[in-house]
Amino acid sequence: MIIRYILCTTFLLFVYQSSFGQIEKGTGYVAVKGGYLNINDYAPRGYGGLELDILAGEKVGIHYSILFGQKYFHMPLAPFGGVFVGLAIANNTKEDSTSTGKIGLGALIGILTAIIPEGISYNIELNDHAGLAPYISPLQFEYLKSSGQDSFAGGAIGIRYHQYVSDNAIRISPSLEYKIHYHNPAHGGISAGINFAYRIKKKSN
Repeated sequence: MIIRYILCTTFLLFVYQSSFGQIEKGTGYVAVKGGYLNINDYAPRGYGGLELDILAGEKVGIHYSILFGQKYFHMPLAPFGGVFVGLAIANNTKEDSTSTGKIGLGALIGILTAIIPEGISYNIELNDHAGLAPYISPLQFEYLKSSGQDSFAGGAIGIRYHQYVSDNAIRISPSLEYKIHYHNPAHGGISAGINFAYRIKKKSN
């Protein structure tokens, strides 16, 4: 039994190493973001926070956001999934020789699940100093304090315009997205913002 878990763990590490090996060749930006959220059934509010955007090569990017506002919090959904998946695997044990292996596998899969990005983008170059990036973010978590349910998984589709300055070391990106909560009703709404990003990693060959 323990051999099966070792093989599974090795396979997962290989998949992640292959995927993130490509991402490591891309450009990375960290940004300060501010914006305005207007979503059904909740009062409009401003927000601010941090974003991390990593390009895998020339076109495809992944992103993570942590945002705060008045009675509002936003982060990627995957860390919650990682905790639940890891605990489910680790707790599915019996007092036998495979218990330690299952706990270790649960912890590993939990960590790998937790770093899944909240969204992906496709970057379209307009010229040497500008671009468009339509994106989809299906793995969002949001907290909006209310008298009823206030924590939601959700998703969004949107677009960002990138303006690069200082030899692409600085990027200014206004954005607009339509978002929903995976809930009945879905709480559809609009989020508009702008981020000011600094390049923390250049593209490598």
